[in-house]
Amino acid sequence: MLILRDVAIALLFAWISIDAIVVFRRKSGQAENRDRSSLKLLMIAGPLVWMVSIGLAFTSIGAFQFPKGQVIGLLVMVFGIVLRSTAIAQLGQFHTPNVAVLAEHQVKATGLYRHVRHPSYLGALIGFAGFGLALGNWLSLLLIVLVTPAIYLHRIREEEIALTAGLGDAYREYCRHTKRLIPWVY
Repeated sequence: MLILRDVAIALLFAWISIDAIVVFRRKSGQAENRDRSSLKLLMIAGPLVWMVSIGLAFTSIGAFQFPKGQVIGLLVMVFGIVLRSTAIAQLGQFHTPNVAVLAEHQVKATGLYRHVRHPSYLGALIGFAGFGLALGNWLSLLLIVLVTPAIYLHRIREEEIALTAGLGDAYREYCRHTKRLIPWVY
């Protein structure tokens, strides 16, 4: 349904705008920036994937007529946004857009971080998958679910290298007991 596609697009832009305002206010100037390329990749490849996916959603190529699937996509998208926002709030001052370890940085192992090491990325991935479904186009969904996880997995690798270097044994111990992205699986 076209209206559901348009609602998904509006929700994406509202989410990304609010997320950027919240996250980029916290950019860490007090710590060494250990982000080699993941922020650039997120800032360039992410929007390219969204734009191509949105463009595909306006064509008949890959389009599906399954309004219930689009509604489910919107609900999944909202769940992902809430999960990401909760994770960001729980991590507080230590959540920054650039990969950095602050001087007073500590391992967070409570709340959502008790279950996975990167719940904000899990929330983003769920939100983007929901967005792809809500667009009402199989090609859009396929593009998002194939490319977006690759972008975030690169980010996770850079972040874990920095956190291990900055927090040492405390982070290694946390990693032994907590899955990276999917509770009890990965």
